[in-house]
Amino acid sequence: MIHLNQVGYPVNLPKRAVITGKGEHCYVMSEHGEEVFKPILSSPRFDSASGDTVRLADFSEMNKPGKYFLFSDGLKKTFYICERPYKELAGALIKGMYYQRCGCALLEKHAGVYNHATCHTGKVKLIEDMRVELDVTGGWHDAGDYGRYIVPAAVTLAHMLYAYELFPQAFHDSLNIPESGNGVPDILNECRYELEWMLKMQRPDGGVYHKIATKVFAPFIMPEDDKEDLYLFRVTHTATAGFSASLALAYRVFKPFDPDFAGELLEASIKAWDWLENNSEYVPFKNPEGYSSGAYGDDSCEDELFWASCELYAAMNDADAGQKQNLERFSEMIYNRADTIDISAFGWRNTGGFGSLCCLFVAKDLDNAFIDRLRENFLDEADERCEIIKQSCYETALEEDGYVWGSILPILNNAILLICAKLLSGTLEYQNAAQSQLDYLLGMNATGYSFVTGFGENAFRYPHHRPSFADCIDNPVPGLVSGGPNNKYKDALCKKLVPMETPPAKSYIDDTWTASSNENAIYWNSSAIFVAAYFDQLSHLIVG
Repeated sequence: MIHLNQVGYPVNLPKRAVITGKGEHCYVMSEHGEEVFKPILSSPRFDSASGDTVRLADFSEMNKPGKYFLFSDGLKKTFYICERPYKELAGALIKGMYYQRCGCALLEKHAGVYNHATCHTGKVKLIEDMRVELDVTGGWHDAGDYGRYIVPAAVTLAHMLYAYELFPQAFHDSLNIPESGNGVPDILNECRYELEWMLKMQRPDGGVYHKIATKVFAPFIMPEDDKEDLYLFRVTHTATAGFSASLALAYRVFKPFDPDFAGELLEASIKAWDWLENNSEYVPFKNPEGYSSGAYGDDSCEDELFWASCELYAAMNDADAGQKQNLERFSEMIYNRADTIDISAFGWRNTGGFGSLCCLFVAKDLDNAFIDRLRENFLDEADERCEIIKQSCYETALEEDGYVWGSILPILNNAILLICAKLLSGTLEYQNAAQSQLDYLLGMNATGYSFVTGFGENAFRYPHHRPSFADCIDNPVPGLVSGGPNNKYKDALCKKLVPMETPPAKSYIDDTWTASSNENAIYWNSSAIFVAAYFDQLSHLIVG
């Protein structure tokens, strides 16, 4: 078998493929039938995560754009070298968020064949008092289901907003969404749709409701056909802290485009922080008995509090002089928590890495010794991921026991860590390691699938995504990211169809009915947006 990036390799960046055979007669031919290159082959190594014995084929010296064929052991695989192979990908991943919009119609002029009518516009019932009904329309459907959840929403926005801050040249205003052409990059237009919903989720006292969902997951129907009662679940610390952090970050990004909206975001962020200070006893969220939508429960809120204090510090430093008095208050919270959390994580359960990005790339006037220590610890974490990649014959930033539900998230978030380590240090090893994770997403993995719908010769086709099933269209909604292999928490179908002895990195099935390996999620899309945007901007700068 030949496993490679099925979307394309940038002209002047590394190009590698994994070959599970002997590598005999390994060569590259042009689309005109000419042999143009013989890849450098590594020695064979056994990869315990996949059960494969593999060789790496390196054809990095090739730098002429075009369509090529890699031959090995009688097999042929198509690959492309392009000046900007990830421009379309990054745009499609953002457009994938548009297809998740709730509370509005997706019109044919924007959504094409994936159009559908307005959904979920009814008022929601407050779980704690069913007599209370509120209008909380809008936002994104979280995943393959129709729930809307604050905790993952905050992380999704963080991936996207930091991607825009750090790699602005990768984004444009032409994704054909309703707001296109308004002078604001479409990634921010899409973020604003979610932010406006999040503002509705804040209670007058500053606390933020955890989620909106039906009592149980909807059947596989179109969103406008889901008529079940919607419920609003109680205020939680993690929702409120993630809300505070992401809105303070959004304040900074939106201020040049819409100062009034930015001011509204900062005011809501501060209000949420005040609620956290007045309600210090942490109570983890659990679904009430009889309710079974996604819980997004967490044993700790310390990482969210660290992240929020970092973003508010940066926001206050950027705001008017009247807010300066709060800087010392937030800086002390930053210093006190940084050594007690994971400062390299970018997931919904562990958010400390976003606080690190804020301190290392944005916040001003923090203690120099603290910044030096944080930077050193951050790079140490990146070094650990590089060692994991060296042990993986597929160059995957995931240990053998890490193939959990949504294994794509730690892989992509490790790529984010490595990209930021490259930005901090200039060390090319981090960038190359991060690129291998993008290659993994796009097909250089043990399953041979590209995990983005619509991208790659063997892109997965049957996501656990209700609209993609119920719309009666053969191809799935494009630009959605699969959770990928999972051998830890399998649903019934995976247990039935994937043999128990299957190696972790191959514990995957492309089937609509398995959520545990083939659901999509907004925060998988957003982490992929960050990684694709970095390499698109890099390619753009290289080719001029």
